[in-house]
Amino acid sequence: MFRSFTLLGIAAIVGIAAQDPPAKPPAEDYKDRMAKIKETLAEEHYKVGEYLFGVSMHRWARDEFRKSIGFSPDHAEARKRLGYVKKEGDWEPDPDAALETENKKKGEEEAKLKGEYDKRVARLGSTIAKQWADLGNFCDKNKMKAEAEAAWKLAIEYDPLNNDSRKKLGYVRQGKDGPWLSKFEAEWRKQAKAGIAKAPPGAPQKEETRVEADLGWKHEKRKSPHFLIEVAGHNQEWLTQAVKHGEHCYAMFHKLFNQTEDLFQQPLNIVIVKGKNEHEQYIDKYDQGDAASKAFSKKMGGQFGFPQSEIVQGDRKDLHEPIVHVTAQFLSTHLTGGSRPWVHEGIAFHFGYQIMGTGGTFCTNMAGTGSGGGDRDYSRMEDWPLIIRTLIKEAKDPPMIEVFKCKDFAELSGAEAVKAWSMVDFLVTEHREKFLEFLSKIRGQKEEEDEKTLNEVFGWSLDAFDTRWRVYARASYGG
Repeated sequence: MFRSFTLLGIAAIVGIAAQDPPAKPPAEDYKDRMAKIKETLAEEHYKVGEYLFGVSMHRWARDEFRKSIGFSPDHAEARKRLGYVKKEGDWEPDPDAALETENKKKGEEEAKLKGEYDKRVARLGSTIAKQWADLGNFCDKNKMKAEAEAAWKLAIEYDPLNNDSRKKLGYVRQGKDGPWLSKFEAEWRKQAKAGIAKAPPGAPQKEETRVEADLGWKHEKRKSPHFLIEVAGHNQEWLTQAVKHGEHCYAMFHKLFNQTEDLFQQPLNIVIVKGKNEHEQYIDKYDQGDAASKAFSKKMGGQFGFPQSEIVQGDRKDLHEPIVHVTAQFLSTHLTGGSRPWVHEGIAFHFGYQIMGTGGTFCTNMAGTGSGGGDRDYSRMEDWPLIIRTLIKEAKDPPMIEVFKCKDFAELSGAEAVKAWSMVDFLVTEHREKFLEFLSKIRGQKEEEDEKTLNEVFGWSLDAFDTRWRVYARASYGG
């Protein structure tokens, strides 16, 4: 009997000894899991950087090495590749380091390597996204709501096709192959398409306008809180719809960009002329440039300015899309200022696409000339998602730096304009809050500082912006 009790006692002691140590508190466990993910990220970005270093694409490689030390400041190999040396426990720039900082391959070889770079980033993203998703699920289980949402957001940032994380964040997919949208974005897009009927219709205006007085023209006119639209040859019913489209765009812009005060301090006067003769009369009167400037303006489909803009109707039945486009473009310039065609034209196209499903071509040459894109026809906006996917697949999309740093609308090619639209679509859909912060910070600053601000707000270089945009476009534009 004594022996039996002794054995039972020993077994109990052994059982106690074999038990797992007490579980860590969730908050402490969360920190450990987060640290592990960061170490993995540092190593994975370093591996991508090493591949790029090995094929002499040093600018891209350095971008990856910087990401590596961003996650693990003491990553020795990445530090050394960036030209640091450790002295007395601290990393310092090595004055004797011989560094390569620019990509060595160009043309087709560069395009091929960019494709391989994208593939490696996509594989990294898929792997890391699963870890972020698991961390989000752990936090959710332990009632750490804010931490769970932050982890799920990182999961979809690394892999836009991490659908479980999107669902847990309340995203909904638009059709079989469409993008995943947040609740806000889904509701905004629904209102953008369906809300025109409720927009302010304005009222007839009898008072003579400046253009009527200057040119001796007689127009039908209609005024609303933010617009004065005048035209010859159309009635008030036609003008009502024109005003409604302008006011609807105005309201949806303020909602998307969280604007509580009117961006237009006076109504936008849109003058609609019938054709070439009237357009040339308008240019002769209001274009302040030299003879060459006037000759160029006469070839365009209108002359944009604030608070007075002109649009040539030609044989178009209505001008709803041009009115939406010019409204969004002027609101964008009022919001941020500066010569930033990728922002202003990209936003204008975004509103045209969401409200009308079409995009105007009066600001940009959409014939396909310029950097990237060959001889494609970009005039059909409904084709743009497929065109973007094709350009990316063929490694023929325009360089991000050329789109981002362009300062003249006339210099944007069709391919560059379409990429600008897609860049805005990506930022609005996936990073709206940060995009709003970016727009607020670039207001009033020199365009040369925008790249620095991009890094401050998003933590991206232009190359990183390009890579993340590509991942989004491939995942969101079907196929």
